[in-house]
Amino acid sequence: MTDDNKYRDIGKPWNAERIQNFILIGISALFLVALGVKLLLNISRIDFVADPPSMFPDGQSTTTIKAIPYNAVGIKIPFKSVRVFYEIEDGGDKVEVVSRDQNSITLRAKRETGEVVLRARLVGDAIPYEIIVQILPQFAFN
Repeated sequence: MTDDNKYRDIGKPWNAERIQNFILIGISALFLVALGVKLLLNISRIDFVADPPSMFPDGQSTTTIKAIPYNAVGIKIPFKSVRVFYEIEDGGDKVEVVSRDQNSITLRAKRETGEVVLRARLVGDAIPYEIIVQILPQFAFN
């Protein structure tokens, strides 16, 4: 091998189209990742679930109301909770608050039937949600 052939491969011209394709693919991948994060990890709606949905007026029956965040696809967002302030708007004399958490509240029914109306306000939201919990007589399901 002569000295002239030894350095022949060093001066190859670079392919501009290939580099442009890599840049476009990289930008597209970043856009798709950002769109996926936006769709899957941002809160689109909040559902309030009461477990069990109603109580009995026996002084021991409890219900826990919890806020569950969902994304734009309709899937519950894993490892994410929302901060909610609960306020008993109507029927406060029929229940007592057992415990409060950052996204849930547990109520215990006293000895009266009727309904309890709660107002739930998310941190940063202007419009509150209204939650109605029924206190039914014990013979209602017999």
